[in-house]
Amino acid sequence: MEKGLNDPAMREILFETIEADHERDGSPVRVFEELVIGKSRADAIVVTRERILGFEIKSDRDSLIRLEKQVHNYDRFCDYCYIVTGLHYLDRIEEHVPAHWGIMDILSDENGGLHIETYRGAVRNPAERPTVKLKNQMNLLWRSELMEIVRRYRLRGYSSKNKHKLRDMIVTELGKEQSKLLTCELLLNRDYSIYKKENEEED
Repeated sequence: MEKGLNDPAMREILFETIEADHERDGSPVRVFEELVIGKSRADAIVVTRERILGFEIKSDRDSLIRLEKQVHNYDRFCDYCYIVTGLHYLDRIEEHVPAHWGIMDILSDENGGLHIETYRGAVRNPAERPTVKLKNQMNLLWRSELMEIVRRYRLRGYSSKNKHKLRDMIVTELGKEQSKLLTCELLLNRDYSIYKKENEEED
């Protein structure tokens, strides 16, 4: 293992692995870096057709001081969560994350190249509240994306609502399952080139 493995090197191999895994099975995937989730900033949020996954990276140079708070916020937003670590925390990271979190280790091969091994797979948080989590996930959408749902399904009386009211009314009208699929679809297809922050309504 490379001594003092840093965050950029870990991100590179993590993202390459995620994209390669989905390319093999032909399923779409989108990786977002540094999205705000509650009172934390996620290292990586990975969106597929049906799931939102969170990845927190702890490099050999990082501290675990904020990890408890970060775990709480990831659990509020993500269907599955992973901690990604290197040699420095390899033997003790399991003590710092819940049992439903997955653990991924970045290791070096005999030629000095990096690769990822999954030490423990992630499962759904048994204590999660599905409706609350869905609404948190929908908070990742821009207001313009929520309005796209309104227009697509010809929902009436929504244009003047703020983001939270739009979100709640969409869940009521379309149901949780459809709202989740639409959230994933819109995140997968997000186009930053057409986003104008000044046109987004503040919460």
